[in-house]
Amino acid sequence: FHIAHSQILSFSCTSSTRFCPNVPSEITCDTTTPATTWDLSGNIDDEITFGGQDPVGTNETSDVNDDFTAIKTDNTSSILKFTSQIEFNNSLTVKCTELVSGDSNSCIIMIYDAPSTSPTIPIPGYTDISFNSVTLSWNPSTEQCIDHYNITVTRNNMNLADMISDTTSYVYPIDRGVEYCFTVSVVDGANRRGPDSMSQCLTAEVPEVPDITLQPTNYPDNPDDPVEVFINIEQPDSYRPEVLEYIVIHDVNINITPTTITLPSPTTTTTLTGAIRGSVYTIQVQPSNTLGTGNITSATVAVPSVEPPPIMTSMSSSMTITMSTSTA
Repeated sequence: FHIAHSQILSFSCTSSTRFCPNVPSEITCDTTTPATTWDLSGNIDDEITFGGQDPVGTNETSDVNDDFTAIKTDNTSSILKFTSQIEFNNSLTVKCTELVSGDSNSCIIMIYDAPSTSPTIPIPGYTDISFNSVTLSWNPSTEQCIDHYNITVTRNNMNLADMISDTTSYVYPIDRGVEYCFTVSVVDGANRRGPDSMSQCLTAEVPEVPDITLQPTNYPDNPDDPVEVFINIEQPDSYRPEVLEYIVIHDVNINITPTTITLPSPTTTTTLTGAIRGSVYTIQVQPSNTLGTGNITSATVAVPSVEPPPIMTSMSSSMTITMSTSTA
């Protein structure tokens, strides 16, 4: 009766099981009796037997060879532990046999293929830009076997360095005004490297406003009443770190201290009120980002006595600021 019911209850390695290279791995074999043997055949031929007909102690360990160790976890269960290697792939068979009945299960060790997909780098692909470093970031890879990520950095189109990261981000030192591009790839435990991601580039520098458009507008019927000046700021190039704010400085009269207002990004338009017909005003704009404050861009506007025709411009959210006026 005992022999008839002796069998293997479970075997964790199947035809669909895959192992990552150079990673600690294990195969479990649960039987109804303590008598178990492990056989290796193929490019490694060896065997280890546990128990015979008598119970064995828990955590009994035997080295099959330098690469494989069998551990008896209790009277009816054992684990074959090993570090999977590329040379085992499709060339090594592992078999667990329950000795009383002769029941056995086996599988061929199969190793995952080399990485075939690349990580995805979101745009802009960098965060936390400071005066001397940038944090590169990317989305996790979907590969099964990831030992680390390889980051390739170029500086002004010249290969600069290859770095290793165990996470999905990397802090890299930079110089301002220099273009850096980076790609990311997956590397598995056998040092097999997958394809590079799409390149992401950045030039870390303070922004500069390309141009300012000024337009007198909203003329009251009374020629002595003040008018408005509409300001439209052309946005800096997008590859720089984003603008945090625009500092607008305007002179109503040379005898009055210039007035400063701040437009939080992404606001790029505003209206100044209180402009006097026949006057000339100077408007200055200075953008800033995480790296600092850019150069000043200036423009002047002569306010005619008669309202000029409107100009077409793309407008974002705007703010209205009341300009102080003076009379001589």
